[in-house]
Parts: sequence; C-alpha cells; structure tokens
Amino acid sequence: MSIIARVSLPGIDALGSTDPRDFALFADSDNILIKEKARGTVSIADGYNETIAHNLGYFPHVYVWAQSPTSGRWRLVNGYTINGSWRFYVNETNLIIGNRSGATRSATYFIFYDDIP
Repeated sequence: MSIIARVSLPGIDALGSTDPRDFALFADSDNILIKEKARGTVSIADGYNETIAHNLGYFPHVYVWAQSPTSGRWRLVNGYTINGSWRFYVNETNLIIGNRSGATRSATYFIFYDDIP
C-alpha cells in the first residue's frame, strides 16, 4: 500500500479526482514533491563567479536563470556551455554561477533538497 498526500484546488473533490493538475499538492510514487532549500538573486560582474553555499553533502537539484542583454528577459542556464555567456556547476557543498556575458548582470537560482546522484 502506498501513501498519497493530496491538497486539491478549490472546487475539486480530492477523493474523486486522480488528475495531478487538479491539485496544489499531489505526492505519490509517481508524483514526487520537490522541497526547496534556498532561492535568491545575485549580481555578478563579467568574468567573475558567485559561490552560494548549500552544505547538503550531495549534489542537489538546481535551476539557474540569467539576465539576458535584452531588458526584462531571462534565460535558463544549462550547466557549462563552452560558448555560453553563463554557466554554473554544483558540488556537495556549493553552487557556483559564472558570468561571461560582457557586463554585470543578475542570476536567479533555486536549490532543492532532491539528491541528483
């Protein structure tokens, strides 16, 4: 027997629906709840890195978005791209975000408790 946790959206019968889109929280063996450890926005000068300590002791699930030269636009940073202007890597203790965009710009990060082996 599996354990299921559900919190339905207003007007939805939590016992009658099995569609994950009907829920604010739906956790079972196929739909895993991701818990957030930290989030933030950092300003990084061109050619520099910013180190954010998480000290989890393993490689966590991470998302990083970087400010693009076009005002109001952000792009997802995909790890280390050799021709990219932004990069990040994560280890057991830190998230390191690097800016090679040609100007001081901001990056937003999300660190989750999920272990990515």
